[in-house]
Parts: sequence; structure tokens; C-alpha cells
Amino acid sequence: MTVRIGITLGDVTGVGPEVTVKALADLTRHPADLPAVGLQFVLFGDRGHWEHWVRRLGCDSIVSGATSGRARPFEVRLVDPCPEPLPLDLPCGEVRAARAAVAWLEAAARACLNGDLQAMVTAPVHKEAIQRAGIPFVGQTEFLGQLAKEPEPVMMLLGTDRRGRWLRVALVTVHLALRQVPERVTGPRILRTIACAVDACHQLRLPRARIAVCGLNPHCGEGGAFGDEEGRLIEPAIAQARARGWDVVGPLSGDTVFYHALEGRFDAVVAMYHDQGLAPLKAVAFETGVNWSLGLPFIRTSPDHGTAYDIAGQGRAEAGSMRSALQLAVQLAVLRAKGPTG
Repeated sequence: MTVRIGITLGDVTGVGPEVTVKALADLTRHPADLPAVGLQFVLFGDRGHWEHWVRRLGCDSIVSGATSGRARPFEVRLVDPCPEPLPLDLPCGEVRAARAAVAWLEAAARACLNGDLQAMVTAPVHKEAIQRAGIPFVGQTEFLGQLAKEPEPVMMLLGTDRRGRWLRVALVTVHLALRQVPERVTGPRILRTIACAVDACHQLRLPRARIAVCGLNPHCGEGGAFGDEEGRLIEPAIAQARARGWDVVGPLSGDTVFYHALEGRFDAVVAMYHDQGLAPLKAVAFETGVNWSLGLPFIRTSPDHGTAYDIAGQGRAEAGSMRSALQLAVQLAVLRAKGPTG
């Protein structure tokens, strides 16, 4: 079996190239952390920036060849659909880097749609820089959904705490102003998010798929005392999910449900808005968290952090989240290739 995973280098004025080199180098040192398959990582990015970080981090022999007499556990090759190379001295947020990041993202996604790649992993981009470049852009998840003609992809973040306990959180709404959240939380969207969370558990081959659904309001609205979305929207969506045979619990108060999920009582949590779900996730799994786009026709993961302009170029970026994103993409691609009973 040969598995090809695309990696977009993201905004090269951020930490994308650095964490990609570090993550691949670490996986080369620990081949047992990858499945025993023919594996190729296809990089979509600027060769000059890639080679600069390979040299700077002393990873040429690790990423590009054998180490200590052992055969490398994967191959790495780079493609760049952009006609012009990017200067190495671009300032953070430069629009040329932003445009290139979008071009690489689109090229990798089309390769997935064409079947040339089995999954893609995306390094961070900077939304504001992309918008300054004149490209309408909300986020990578939404951009990929438009390319794939999937209007409602669902963002799930997942990771482990230092005791190895998993937290998996799927979001009903994502990049919205808080005042817009109540009008975007709809019954169909809640049901869609529950469905994607159930499917994620199946894709991971978990022994069960028990989903907890958060309320929108504090204490789930206290029986309508402050907010009626629980009774009007969330409870009917949960009832529809149960009618489909899914193991769904809720609505549960957002201030306690994540504790119970971390204790293993639930396999995934459906949160109503961005910070409701991601604040607890990042509190317990900041270094290992992975963003997984559900509902797309291909596998896409990414680290759960941004471009980190404040430390870009300094060699200090932590690559744990990127490493986890690569491992999850490979794991999912292999499981998908084996089929539902593989």
C-alpha cells in the first residue's frame, strides 16, 4: 500500500515551514509512530524557504535521506505551482506570501479531489494577510468546502492531555462574531454537526460513538429563564439524532461537559460556538491539538495554532501539533484504504 499525503507550507512568513521540517524530522527519528506502509509526503510550497529551514535546523540528512544506516520511513518531494520564487526576507504578513499560501492550498485540495493524494495537512495561514491580498477568505476549512462544493464542513479539534486522555470537540459554528452565533445555531446545522461527530468516531474505529451536545446558554438556559435555544432548537435536533440510532446525550451545560468527556464518559462533544469548544480543548491539549475538517470528500488536518508571527523566524516554534496532524492524516488515510472492516 502506498499513501500520499499533501502538506501545504502555509504562510512562509510565519512558522509553517519551520514546524513542518521539525515534525517530519521527528517522525523520521521515530518510525514506529507511523504505520508500516509506503508513505510519501508531497510538499506544496516554496523550495527556497523549505530548503532554508532544512539547512538551518540541520535536518537535511533526516528529512532527505537515511539516518544512522536505517532506511527512511517515508519519501519527501516538493512541488510549487507558483511561477516565481518567494524572497527569503519577506516581512510577516507580506501579501506575496499570502497569495502563495492560497495557491498551495488550492493545488493540494485539487490533488485530493483528483485522487492523487489520500489526505492533506495544512500549515497555518493568516486570514488578514490573505484578505489584504484581495482574496475573499474566511478560513481554510471554509475555503476547502467551497472548492469541494461542500457548503457545510464541520471543524473538529482533538488532542490528548498529559495523561493521554482524549478530548474531541466538533463545532456547530466557527468564525463568527459572538452576536451572530444565536442566529446561526439552527436545528439542521446541529444535526449535521452531530452526524459528522458520529462519523468521526467511526473513522477512528472507536468502540463506541457517544456524543455529548452542549447547550448554548449558561446552565442550558435554566429552563428558558435566559434563552430558549435549548428547548426550541437543540433538544429537537438531539431527538432527531437519537431517532437515527445514534448515542447522543444533551443538551448539557458547557461549564461541566468537558470534564466528563475528558474522564471518558463521552467520545466527542458538540459545542455551539468557537470558544465554547476550543478554550477547554486548548487548555488540556495545546501542544497536541489537531484540527480535522469533517464532511469533506477528502481528509484534511492541520495544527491547532496560527502563524505565530511573534516568534516566526527564530527557530523556537513547537512542532508537536504539526506532528500530531501528520500522524492523524496518515492514520485516517490508511484506515480509509483498508475499508470499513480493515
